[in-house]
Amino acid sequence: MTVARAPHLRRAGLVVVIASLVAIALATLQPEPLGPVQSHLCLICGSFGTVDAFLNIALFVPLGFGLALSGIPGKRALVSMCVLSVLIETAQFLLISGRDSTLGDVLTNALGGALGFVIARYPRLWLRPRPRTARFLVAGWAMMWLILQIVSNIGFSVSIPRSVYYGQIARTLGSFAIFPGRVLSATIDDVELQDAVVADSQRFQQLLLQGGTIAVMVIPANPTRGVAPIVRVADAEQRQMLLLAQDGDNLIFGVHTGAAALRLRSPLFALAGVFSAGTSNLSTVNNSLSVTGRYRAGEVRMHSQGASGISDFHIVPTASLGWTQWLPFQWFIEGTPLEHVVSWLWIGLLVLPLGYWSAQAKDSSRLGRLHWRWTLGPVFGAIIVFAGLFLIPRALGLPPVPIGDWSATLGCLLIGLGLGRQSLRHSFRQVDPDQTP
Repeated sequence: MTVARAPHLRRAGLVVVIASLVAIALATLQPEPLGPVQSHLCLICGSFGTVDAFLNIALFVPLGFGLALSGIPGKRALVSMCVLSVLIETAQFLLISGRDSTLGDVLTNALGGALGFVIARYPRLWLRPRPRTARFLVAGWAMMWLILQIVSNIGFSVSIPRSVYYGQIARTLGSFAIFPGRVLSATIDDVELQDAVVADSQRFQQLLLQGGTIAVMVIPANPTRGVAPIVRVADAEQRQMLLLAQDGDNLIFGVHTGAAALRLRSPLFALAGVFSAGTSNLSTVNNSLSVTGRYRAGEVRMHSQGASGISDFHIVPTASLGWTQWLPFQWFIEGTPLEHVVSWLWIGLLVLPLGYWSAQAKDSSRLGRLHWRWTLGPVFGAIIVFAGLFLIPRALGLPPVPIGDWSATLGCLLIGLGLGRQSLRHSFRQVDPDQTP
């Protein structure tokens, strides 16, 4: 079953295509301050290569969707999207400064467009699949969901590669802002950090892996415009191992996690209101401010104490915050109600298709239908959720998932099952003349 090429669908498709082209132009044809990649033949390129690949796919999905609604044949649509992607990459290479032009971008753009085209052209494949197709969809989505849980949990796990480390105290560093205050001292547990190579790199690595506390005494100044490192530690490959910084009047803290190895955005956490305006007297020790940060076994703690008072921050990051690793910009995690809502929607909506397709993965017999819909489908979904929210975090040494994440996930799983049963009942009534309304 394909989308009928009705005039109103073609008009809607044209609108979607035009809007998609505008969005693609705005996202890809503007200069950026970053330098170009070393190789144009790479598939996953740069420090945030996985994020870029995901965003490239997502950017072209609406275009493929609109082309399908417009009634354009599949081969012509795919060729058009590939040509458009090549033209964009060529323009980035020849005309636009700071943009990456790579083979990986062309392939992921085409993949996103093809995905959007299939979704719009063949809606029955995913809205009302045959039982055999539904079982394949359930298995594939369950595998994808579990992989995403693994990736998100690894992204919040401390990962400090063995290397030589270099302390950087209030330095001028590339695109970072400059810390306007003065650093009096900086330590991690019993190791003093200086603006030089770390004397005992192995000891420093163990302290970070074991959740050592970074403690810094500063004399603050006014709020900054952008992230200004107070203490930063990088390794011999310029990878950021530790960051304690000021952003506006917020304290920023983070360590190197598995997200960096996966080329996602490493989590950074913010304690609001630490650096208040007007504290610009850098000569008075009485204005000193003590700030600390600790990242231990998935638990983050930050603390500040100074003339303006005492502030504390505590959060246990879980896979439900994994959305922060996939954004096109750095998100500072503060533990706000908005973050909780977005996290519950993220982890819940991702499991909703599993429930929807599970309800439709029945066999042909009446007894088999009831057996799967009311027993095997929900049980299978519950097993997958249990593996993703309990077994995977436990295997990676992370804390238990809070009840809110469980509620959101199981709730959306049940909603998906309900929607799938409604769709199945509607389809059964259409094909079975003996079925009464």
